[in-house]
Parts: sequence; structure tokens; C-alpha cells
Amino acid sequence: MSNLQPLNWVDNVATAAGRSYTIHKTVSGEYYTRIYNMMTQSSSDSAMYDTLEGVKHFAEFEHYIPKTTAEFLKPDSITDIANWFKTAKPEPTIDDLCVQIGCCLEEVCELLKALGLKDYDAHEQLTIDADAFKNKSRWVLNKLIKLSYEQRIAIVDACCDINVTSVGVMQLLGGVDVLGAQREVIRSNNSKMVNGKFEFDANGKIMKPDSYSRPDLTKFVEVTK
Repeated sequence: MSNLQPLNWVDNVATAAGRSYTIHKTVSGEYYTRIYNMMTQSSSDSAMYDTLEGVKHFAEFEHYIPKTTAEFLKPDSITDIANWFKTAKPEPTIDDLCVQIGCCLEEVCELLKALGLKDYDAHEQLTIDADAFKNKSRWVLNKLIKLSYEQRIAIVDACCDINVTSVGVMQLLGGVDVLGAQREVIRSNNSKMVNGKFEFDANGKIMKPDSYSRPDLTKFVEVTK
């Protein structure tokens, strides 16, 4: 059973999930739907159907739902990233969590810097907080040690939302191959591995060996005029 919303037909036209379905009737009384893909800006026609109900059934249950569901089920990069961390930290500790939170906050600082907000108070304070986590300061470690179950749920919720909203930023930025860019970053991170192992600095952060190569994101971001 699909959780997708059903197609909403208005004057034999329905639009959903980046596609539009327009039903036409031939002079011989048969029906077909023209399917327009907004992403690829291409169109195709269905087979002929004897009834309006038949072509609508095709559009919804034989095209819209299967196509859209398949797109949502495509393998994404989340599993690759999770497996990368499982390899790097097979038995994570509170110290590991502390450093990783610092790395997460550090990337938010990078976003603010990219937006030209480096000199704002928020950037300065976030940089201080990121350093506190990366350096495993006692006061932040104590907070992590005392996390309640409700706090753990809230952290998971926030991290999932960060995943979603960061993808949204890239998508709405325009001209970005989001999946390609993510795969390139994963490739770069994998280059930190030497003979199947990682090296760590004094704080437990993964180091960049000679084999490391920076991600080249220029091929995944279009040049704007």
C-alpha cells in the first residue's frame, strides 16, 4: 500500500512528484495520457485505453505510484556514510561522540562563513562551542554523559532535520547535482583510509594521510551567469 497522495484530476490534468499527466481523447474515442517529466523536460504518451477510468487507472497505479516509489527507494548515501563511521569507530565512546558533535558544529560554521557571516556573533560563539566539543572539554563531556533518553531522541530528530534541510539548501541553491556532490565527498572521505584503517589525532579525529584527496565539487555545481 502506497502512502503517496492520490492524483488530483482537474479537467483531466493531474500534477504530482515532478510529473504532469494530461489525458487526451482521440477522434476514434480512445483515451491516452501524455506524461511530462518536469525534471528532464521530456514527455511520452501512454498506450490507448477504451475508457477514461482505464487511462486514469494506468496513470496513477501503473505509472505515478511505481515510478515515484522507486525513486524514493533508490539507494542513497546515508548507508555509505553510516558504514564509513562503523569502520572508523566500530566501538564508539563518549569521547568519539563529543568530537563528532564538534565536527558537525564546525561545518555549520563553514556554512556561515560561506554566506559571508564570519564576523557575526553567532559564528564566533558557534566556533567556540565546536572547539569545546572537538577538544573534549569537561563541561560538554559531562552533558553528554548525563543525556536522558528524551534528549537522545531530540538529538536524533535534530540530526535528521539537519540532513533534510542541508539537502534542501543544495537543491534550492540551483544547478547542483546533490547526489553527485555527496558521492564525491564520500569518495574524498574514503581516501582518508589507508590499508583499510584510519589514523587519528590526539583528540580522536580522523586524520588526512598522504593518500587524502580533497573533494572536487566544481563538476557538480553549475556556473551561474
